[in-house]
Amino acid sequence: MINISRKRFSYGFTLIEMLIVVTIIALLSSIILVGLGSSRAKARDARRIADLHNTMVALELYYSKYQFYPRASNWEELSDILTDPYIGIGVSKIPRDPLSNSGYSYEYGTSGQDYVLGSVLETKDPALDDDIDGNNIYGVNCGTEIEDTIYCVKP
Repeated sequence: MINISRKRFSYGFTLIEMLIVVTIIALLSSIILVGLGSSRAKARDARRIADLHNTMVALELYYSKYQFYPRASNWEELSDILTDPYIGIGVSKIPRDPLSNSGYSYEYGTSGQDYVLGSVLETKDPALDDDIDGNNIYGVNCGTEIEDTIYCVKP
C-alpha cells in the first residue's frame, strides 16, 4: 500500500509581508499627494483669475446702468452693492477666494470711471506676467515686479 501524504498549503500572509505591503502603499500615496499639491494650488489660482474676470462682467453691467463704477472700500462692500436686488443688474453672487480663511482675498479699487481688481496667487506663472503692475492703483497693491504673485486686471 502506498502512503500518500497530503500537504496543506497556507495562503495567508505573515505579519512582515503585510507591513511591507502597507509601507509600499504609504510611500506611493505620499508621492502622489505631494505631486498633487502644486496642481491644487494652480487650480485655485485659475479659479481666482476666473473670479476676477466674472466680477469684471458684473462691474460692466453696473456701469452700463449707472455710468460709473460703484464706490466700495473693500470686496465685501462691493459684493453687497452688486448683489443688491434694488440695483437691478441681475447678479446674485460675487465670488470669494477659495482659501478665504487663510489670508487670501480679492481687492477692488476705483476712481468712479475706472477700476482695478487684484488677487494674490499661490504660484508664479510666467503666463501671468502680462497683468498690470503698480504699488497703489486706486488703493490696490498690484506689485512692482514682473515675476510677482500678485495678479491685477482693469478694463
